[in-house]
Amino acid sequence: MRLICLVGVLALFIGLTTACQSESLPTPYPTYTLYPTYTPYPTYTPLPVGELPSAEIENLVWPTGPRDDIISVEDAADFIGEQVTVEGTVIRTYNSGGAVFLNFSSNVGAFFAVVFPDDWPKFPAPPETLFYGKLVRIEGVIEEYEGAPEIIIREPWQIEVALTLGQPIVVDCTCPPETMAQDQVSPPSEPIVVGAVTSTPTAVEAITPPLEAEETASPTPVEEVVVSWEKAADYSGQTVTVAGRIVDTYNSGKVVFLNFDPDYASTFKVVIFPEVWSRFPAPPEDYYRDKAIQVTGQVKMYQNAPEIIVDHPEQIQIVE
Repeated sequence: MRLICLVGVLALFIGLTTACQSESLPTPYPTYTLYPTYTPYPTYTPLPVGELPSAEIENLVWPTGPRDDIISVEDAADFIGEQVTVEGTVIRTYNSGGAVFLNFSSNVGAFFAVVFPDDWPKFPAPPETLFYGKLVRIEGVIEEYEGAPEIIIREPWQIEVALTLGQPIVVDCTCPPETMAQDQVSPPSEPIVVGAVTSTPTAVEAITPPLEAEETASPTPVEEVVVSWEKAADYSGQTVTVAGRIVDTYNSGKVVFLNFDPDYASTFKVVIFPEVWSRFPAPPEDYYRDKAIQVTGQVKMYQNAPEIIVDHPEQIQIVE
């Protein structure tokens, strides 16, 4: 009888102990992600023209010869209102239809140069292609536009391109006599090729590259071409105006996209990078949503889809 009671007490003790241990064990929580993590839009940085290799710089000469009064594009903001000569490499250009912009940096507030349509015919080729990727010197009065220093180029003599040794150069009659030093040679009445560059030239030699005989006439300004967004890919590499309605926008934090079709991955879009967002009257993704617009710029292909990169609000016109 005692044995039976002892077994019963032991069984009760084991049961209570097991129950207490079960109550003390934590309940595991399921591990899962409520929302999928993904990037619906590609984020990228366009490939700008890099700095010239040192070996290439050593083979470059300035048609007007060496000078000690040149300032860099980084220091241009310190000379607002002054007549100076600025030197730098053009890393990006575009034709907005109302002006050609030569950019030396992607940063907001950095120095840039402007050529307006009335002056395009003075150049032997469209300025946006003539100076892209070139090491140049620009002379003029530095003005301030929306907080950034700029020089307006009204004459070809204002901009000088560094030339490679052995490249033919031209003496241009457009150099203003008042800017020439007394010991410099007066420009001839007609352009003449002075031969290949083998050393630093001493005469005032213009930036204008040599022209073939049949190309001596001044070109006419670029004619504005307006196309629908569906046809934008047909104009890859060309500067045109693309028309359509923005049906969707997206700000990834690194880039703003203005889309003309829900299938944004394979259709035309407008791309705006952060360094220029402050130039717009409101966040671009809000300002242009559901608007019919016309955007002007060079059509480029990225991941098999056409796009225009916008750097200034003037490139986009709301048409309603």
